[in-house]
Amino acid sequence: NNKIHYRKFTLIEGTSSRELTNRLTQTLGLVGEVPYLSEGKFKPDTYLFKWGDSKVSLLQKMEFEQNKFIETHWKNRKKNKFIKSKFDVLILASIIEKEGKKSEELKDISSVFLNRLNKNMKLQSDVTVAYALNKKGKNLNRFDLKSKNYFNTYRYKGLPPTPISYPGEKAILAVLYPNDTDYLYFVSDGKGGHRFSKNFSEHKKNIKLWIKDLKNYGKK
Repeated sequence: NNKIHYRKFTLIEGTSSRELTNRLTQTLGLVGEVPYLSEGKFKPDTYLFKWGDSKVSLLQKMEFEQNKFIETHWKNRKKNKFIKSKFDVLILASIIEKEGKKSEELKDISSVFLNRLNKNMKLQSDVTVAYALNKKGKNLNRFDLKSKNYFNTYRYKGLPPTPISYPGEKAILAVLYPNDTDYLYFVSDGKGGHRFSKNFSEHKKNIKLWIKDLKNYGKK
């Protein structure tokens, strides 16, 4: 009986390199060391491997697939002056992946960040700060938002230096084909989605609604 039994390895969207390293280390049947992993470049998906395959060979497959996916859409993308390379795509997509839970919102979230870049505003994304400090976004405090690290998009303008997670197809497509909006802000609506706004006064109203949602949610 020479049948080969394949095993499955799944990389989930929004996973960080720390989490991927742990997963690879704990996966039975994969051999060899886990090399240093950078964020962004592996494609979230389910992969088949056979007992005795190397971790490196699985990673090469995942990197090839991520490259191939961006490459397929690169020529047809909506061009803008901020996403100059495929690496830039991965940086912004990785932020969108962590910010958006609802896939139908991702292209609007993308438009917010691109509009902010266009107006020379800081991205002000909690998830980039959370990544640098190895915290959960909801555990950030105001001192964290002042921290001096290059992932602090409240302190530094432009994209952070590297991706912060492994973005999936929908987040990548959101960068390549963003919606055309005037949105500059978004805040949670307390239901897994967001309320978007075009100016700060609207945004402040939405923050008040969000606080109200939180209080009501606590009463349930």
